[in-house]
Amino acid sequence: MLRFQHERLSVKESQGKVKVVVQRVGGSCGRVKCRLRTKDQTALAEKDYVPRDEMIMLNHGETQAAVTIVIMDDDVYEADETFQVILSDAEGGVSFDPTCDGGADKAVATVTIISDEQVRRKVDEIAALVNFNVDEAELAANTWADQFKEAFEYEGGGMVALLMYMLALPWKAAFAFTPPPRMAGGWLCFFITLVFIGLLTALIGDLATHMGCCMGIAPGITAITFVALGTSLPDTFASKTAAVNEPYADSSIGNVTGSNSVNVFLGLGMPWAMAALYWSVYGAANEGAWRQRYENEPWYYEGMPVGFVVAGGDLGFSVMVFTATALVCLAVVCLRRATIGFELGGSRPLALATSLFFVLLWFVYIGASVLYTNGYFRD
Repeated sequence: MLRFQHERLSVKESQGKVKVVVQRVGGSCGRVKCRLRTKDQTALAEKDYVPRDEMIMLNHGETQAAVTIVIMDDDVYEADETFQVILSDAEGGVSFDPTCDGGADKAVATVTIISDEQVRRKVDEIAALVNFNVDEAELAANTWADQFKEAFEYEGGGMVALLMYMLALPWKAAFAFTPPPRMAGGWLCFFITLVFIGLLTALIGDLATHMGCCMGIAPGITAITFVALGTSLPDTFASKTAAVNEPYADSSIGNVTGSNSVNVFLGLGMPWAMAALYWSVYGAANEGAWRQRYENEPWYYEGMPVGFVVAGGDLGFSVMVFTATALVCLAVVCLRRATIGFELGGSRPLALATSLFFVLLWFVYIGASVLYTNGYFRD
């Protein structure tokens, strides 16, 4: 088994380097290797230390290997900072010591960089109190500047590339105002991004409604096609990236199901709750207009209380078809897990067949909903 000789190491910034020792215990036969990489915590790569990402090899009979990591002395006072050294991807019949940090899948050592500049004790106390990180603030500023640089950068490639650049430029420039993830622990970036996405979604919905009106398409059909595609295609690309980069299907499938949960529960629940509260407070003042609007509806009766109303229209049939196709989709995912052991991927013919089947389910849902809106399936 592989493990670190010491899982907790401390080094003064002025020392300039720290030596991490990888041990092989329980035997030394054969050649084994594993991946060693560093990971930021409060210490930042290229600012506080030189990152490492390489394969470590132990030949037959060797029981340990030492790796030196360079520590960068930036002459700027900061509180103590840490980074991790991680062993993974063991090869050659060796595993990791399950009793150490990281468990059986990997080994983890934590390195603490101790700042030993001669500065006032008061600065030390304040910096530790507010957890101020000079390097992180500097990197955040540089990243924000890089965002605008990348937004306006044109790489060439002909007329098609120029056209796509011009179409994307306003959106890229607008989203470059999003704060870098390093600021405020990522929360500022998260909430500002939500605001941008909300504004963009509202714009897409409005444009799609106008386009459907100009093309003579019913609002219900516009909603489940153009509006749905415009607001959900980003989830598709995010799931594609997760499926390629992640070892498990959790991120890709969870992104889609989680996004739909937000759309249904928050996207419906929150605005409906606010509208219901509004009508409970101001309903009496608008009672005349409300009754005039709904008096011809089949569910309306004389003297019924004023409240928030949204007519269902063709929603019932559309939701029924969606529920049926969604259950079929989940059944296929569960069947793949039970028969071949994984939800995504597999042999190319199997992966292609599953993908085409899911696309077919979408067309079934769209086709059935459109036909129902146009008068079919009503008898």
